[in-house]
Amino acid sequence: MEKQSVRPHFEEKASMDDEIDLFELWNGLVQEKLTVFLSFLMIIGLGTIYAFSVTPVYKSDAYLLPPKASEIQDINRLNATLGIGDAYSVNDVFNTYTENLLSRARLLTFFKQHNLIAFYEPDFKNKEKEVREKEFNDSFSTFVEEFGITHPKDGAKRVMVEMTLPVDADQVKEFLTQYIQKIRIETRKQITTDIFTRKQFLMQQLINQINAVKETAQKHREDKIARLDESIKVARQLKIKEPLSAGPAMNIQGVQNQGLPLYYLGYQVLEAEKDVLKKRKTDDAFTGKLRELEERYNLLDSVEINGDLFKVVNVDQPPEIGEKVKPKKALILAVSGVLGLMLGIFIALIRRAIKNRKASLAAS
Repeated sequence: MEKQSVRPHFEEKASMDDEIDLFELWNGLVQEKLTVFLSFLMIIGLGTIYAFSVTPVYKSDAYLLPPKASEIQDINRLNATLGIGDAYSVNDVFNTYTENLLSRARLLTFFKQHNLIAFYEPDFKNKEKEVREKEFNDSFSTFVEEFGITHPKDGAKRVMVEMTLPVDADQVKEFLTQYIQKIRIETRKQITTDIFTRKQFLMQQLINQINAVKETAQKHREDKIARLDESIKVARQLKIKEPLSAGPAMNIQGVQNQGLPLYYLGYQVLEAEKDVLKKRKTDDAFTGKLRELEERYNLLDSVEINGDLFKVVNVDQPPEIGEKVKPKKALILAVSGVLGLMLGIFIALIRRAIKNRKASLAAS
């Protein structure tokens, strides 16, 4: 009976020892308030140093619209001249522009031209070659990742382009303005070059056709002279000087249409025809499709594409003065304060536990 009464009493005491005494815990924190306060100040200080020493980063954005149909008519003059429809639509032109905006090659050229690495790594030139290469690649990757185009979810044609740089607010605005203008010029040049290349290709095709037609006409004349030579020999052997019969059909074409040999015309007529053919300097006037081909060639040659007379983009809202994206000082200080309190309480609890442990060991 005595053993049964002792066990519950022992379990109740052990349970009370395991419970956390909030009042004792609070008193312990109050006694360690200096530790908590110093930890709080230390973390707040580190956060403040970081917030005010890190290079600020600003973001600028602009809104762009496709060109109007009337603003791209000049680049379709080539197709209009040939009567084969429009080669470029508004979306084609605008898509080409936005693709060029996102081109890594063009972004890299801009990054190098404006020495943007100096903003990411101020002492870049003083470092070793291997370090410079890594820092350049890392900085450029950051620049590309933070540059982007956003298409509206409502299906509108307007797009937003944004650029983020570790420079001041005015500079990031100026850099974005320059890049938009740079790609505008390069896109117009690209389209103009494509049209000029196509024009040259079509003109070369026409030149080849014209040369082929002229060569064929010359061969036809040479073949005709050969036939006349043979017919003249036959007419002389048969002593046929004049046409065997008179009438409007007694000419080379008429004789051929009737299926009669040419020597029926007599060698006098045939020799006159041969002499004219041999003295002919050009067959252009007697070549059927030549003038039509030359007309198409001249039309193509008259088409001039002026890159300043068409648009590839309309700026709906120009780049604005940059908005600071980091560091967010208020957020950094708030997080630093919370972390400082948590660290201080943690250290205080550890210190209190150690003191209690020492006290219990001393008492035993």
